[in-house]
Amino acid sequence: MNFVIAIVLFLVLNPVSALSDPVGQPASSFSLKDLSGRTVTLADFRGKVVFLDFWAAWCRSCREELVDLDRLYAHYGDQGFIVIGISVEDSPARVAAFLRKTPVAFPMLLDGNGVVADAYRFSGLPSGFLIDRNGDIRGRFRGIAGNALPQCEKEIAELLKQ
Repeated sequence: MNFVIAIVLFLVLNPVSALSDPVGQPASSFSLKDLSGRTVTLADFRGKVVFLDFWAAWCRSCREELVDLDRLYAHYGDQGFIVIGISVEDSPARVAAFLRKTPVAFPMLLDGNGVVADAYRFSGLPSGFLIDRNGDIRGRFRGIAGNALPQCEKEIAELLKQ
């Protein structure tokens, strides 16, 4: 009986993420601003393999993941790979201060109101989505630290060959 109650509570508290898997679906389009105020859209990167990384400066795992993602971007960027960081932090000043201490070479966008995060239906940070050159979600990652990093890199390399 406790198991049934736990499942019901999970579905009530996480209805969308529990019932739908975005892998194989078209990535939700978005338009967000970067730290300089420039508007960036997902469509700007059509034809590239994209890793969307949802993160926050207060999340220790997120901060560690940004370093790994920056390495992947440096290694595969000239092959058509791009990382797009999407901060769910509500303070652009906090994001900017963090990035001064831990700079990354890939674009960093601001989703302080959570509209894009809601469209991608995830629970927990960091969360990432691997999108192919056609704009379809090909992978979903709840953090890429540890054993998930080699799998993520393998999937990136495979998508870049297509």
